[in-house]
Amino acid sequence: MNNKAKKWLLILSIILISTFLLFKINQRIKIIELTSINVETENQIDVEKVKIYQGYYTINRENDSEIFNDKFAKIVFDGKANGKIKTDYGENDFLVIYDNKYYIQFRQICTNHNDYYEYNLKLYKKANEIYLSADIDGGMKFDKPLNLISEAKKLRCNEKIDIEKGIYNGIELK
Repeated sequence: MNNKAKKWLLILSIILISTFLLFKINQRIKIIELTSINVETENQIDVEKVKIYQGYYTINRENDSEIFNDKFAKIVFDGKANGKIKTDYGENDFLVIYDNKYYIQFRQICTNHNDYYEYNLKLYKKANEIYLSADIDGGMKFDKPLNLISEAKKLRCNEKIDIEKGIYNGIELK
């Protein structure tokens, strides 16, 4: 083997080892955000009409119409992923909007700032309703119907407002 081939082999080895170490270190200290969002649609649902915002949507709101006024929410999907999704330690809230007529808001709790997730979301029609099926790394899975934006003042946390108690993701609030 000549000197030129040895140099290229050494350079290639350094690049491979550096890449491997970067991904290993990234598991402990998040250097590169590897969180991704994948959206599929079926039954005449158009992926181009799907928007997903990431923000902080308090459960202590009067009704769901307040979530549409979050000036700090960032769009992470607008017909296609834009690479801006980022998970942080604690509550990660998402607002999914379809065709500016339907919505659903959900929260995912991250227990480690260094973790990254793959959000697999699917919108589909079933019995004249639009549903969101979510499968998120870490074991979070659900199928829920989307709500009409025009009905948001009657809902809190995707459920009808009850004067005595509210429900959020199936957990009773007191």
